[in-house]
Parts: sequence; structure tokens; C-alpha cells
Amino acid sequence: MPRANKKKLSILYWYHSFIKWILHFITGRCELERLCCNIKCRATCNLRIENSLGNSKSKVLQDILTTINVNVEQSVQDVLNTKKIDAEKSLVFVDKLSKSLTQICGYIDLIDVVEKEKKINFSSENKEHEEKLLQLWSLLMPDTALENRITSQWGDIGFQGKNPETDFRGMGILGLENLLYFAKNQNEVARKVLSESHHPKYWYSFAIVGINLTALSFELLQSGNLKPHFYNITTQKPTLGDFHKVYCCLFREFSSFWLEQKPASVMEFNRIRDEFRENTVSNLQNPAAVLAVDDLCTKTDLESTSVHSFTSQDFNDE
Repeated sequence: MPRANKKKLSILYWYHSFIKWILHFITGRCELERLCCNIKCRATCNLRIENSLGNSKSKVLQDILTTINVNVEQSVQDVLNTKKIDAEKSLVFVDKLSKSLTQICGYIDLIDVVEKEKKINFSSENKEHEEKLLQLWSLLMPDTALENRITSQWGDIGFQGKNPETDFRGMGILGLENLLYFAKNQNEVARKVLSESHHPKYWYSFAIVGINLTALSFELLQSGNLKPHFYNITTQKPTLGDFHKVYCCLFREFSSFWLEQKPASVMEFNRIRDEFRENTVSNLQNPAAVLAVDDLCTKTDLESTSVHSFTSQDFNDE
């Protein structure tokens, strides 16, 4: 790093530390206490708490953001000990911090869970994998029997060849789990999207696009772009089911976006996917952003944009 940039960062760090010291002196509260008590938007509060922990001089506090399956109660105690805060005199702070760390650490754990699913290769020798694949067909094509396991019929739901196993290589079993969740939990919507993929002019490969959207969903999760959504939809740890719901929402919205673009051919997929990603990331920059993941989607929901702004529940009223 150039010396001038290092000097600039050093000045900014000193300035930030000085301001923190002044505010601590005036209010009698550390930065974490001020964040929990003064910021009403849950996502904004959590993101700033993350920043505070990450910039802490204490490795114990920094490690909260890099450790899987953190004991939240112990982490709260670590904060109290490090900051020399009396728990009995700061019950509101302890409660707020506990809720924030539950969400923050839960997001970290979710990345780990999803990544492990992604690393599991689909195997035709795995009975459970095979059953899930056949179930996907039954849910999407209930009126059509699958003639053989290796068949060109798989192309009807958007796989590339006669054996879908090869299509899951990039995303592993996660790609199948996403598709199956969509087909099982939002069956009517999934079949509608499958029908849209068969458009005579603007067609696309349903399953292949679905696996691409698994990659997009994972990227958004891993990069932290989904933090506002998860921090706003629940006060608990987000689950794998919550991730699947995000995937369903993205699939619904991508299908609508694709048809609106009126592509000249399927060769425009990369351009349209990238534009869809940019729009989604841009909308998720709003700390109050939340994806329309409700399973019981109305026709209006399906035609609307995937990200909506709202006034988050008052953080102090939780």
C-alpha cells in the first residue's frame, strides 16, 4: 500500500478513535452500548455492531465474527468483561446485544451450513439423492410418468442431457435441494415458472437456470448482501429453510425479469442474469430491504419486484 494511503488510514483511525473516546466520556457509554440504544433499524444496528466488533482491539471480540456456532450468552459476557460493563445495571443493553449477536452469529452459521451442502456432490449411487431427483420430476410433471432414469425427458424440466447428475457439479446437492424446495413448498408457482420457461420465443432451461440461481443465492449470502433481509425478517437465527425461500423468490423474479427483457435468444442469458444480479444487489443496499419470500404469493406478488423497502420494526420495541 502506498505510504500516502497508509498515512491517510492512520489519520482516519486516530480520528475515529478520538471521536469514540469523546462520546464515551460525554455519554458514559461505550460504542456498543450507544449502538444498541440509539439505532432503531435492526439491520443498521447489527451491521454497525459487526463493524465495531471487527475494529475492536480485543481479539476475543473480533473472533465472534469468525467463529462457527458461537455461544451467544458467553459472547455477551465477553463483551461485558472487555468493556467493564455491569450487567445488572445494563439489562436493556444485554437484551439488545443478545438479540443482535443471535442474528449476526446465526448468519455466519448459515453460510457454513449452505457451503457444506454445496460441497456434497450429487451421486446417482446415493439412494437419498436419487429419490429427491425423482421427487422433483413428480412434483413438476405430475401428469407425466418418467419412462427411464436416463432419458431425454429430463429436458422437459430444463436439464441439459439425459442424466441430470452432470448438471449439479457446480453447486452439488444444494442445487437439487433448492429446486426441490421450490417444487414442494411453492408447487403452483414453480409449475407456473416452468411453464414460463417453455415460452415459444423467450424460452430458457428451467433446471439449468435454477442451478445458476443457486449460485447467485449463495454469492449474495456469502458476500453479506443478504444481511439486511435476514436481519429484518426474523429475530432468530436464519435457517436453511430461510435460504431456500430466498432462492424461490429470486427464481420467481428472474423468470418475470427474463420475459420482460424479451431476449433475442437464450444466448443472452449471461447479460440478463448479470443485470438481474446488479438490480438485486442495488436494492439490498437499503438497510430496510426485505425480499418477498412469503410462500403464499398472490399474482400481484409474482409480478412485483423482489425487494421492497419498509420501515423496520422499532429496534427499541422488540
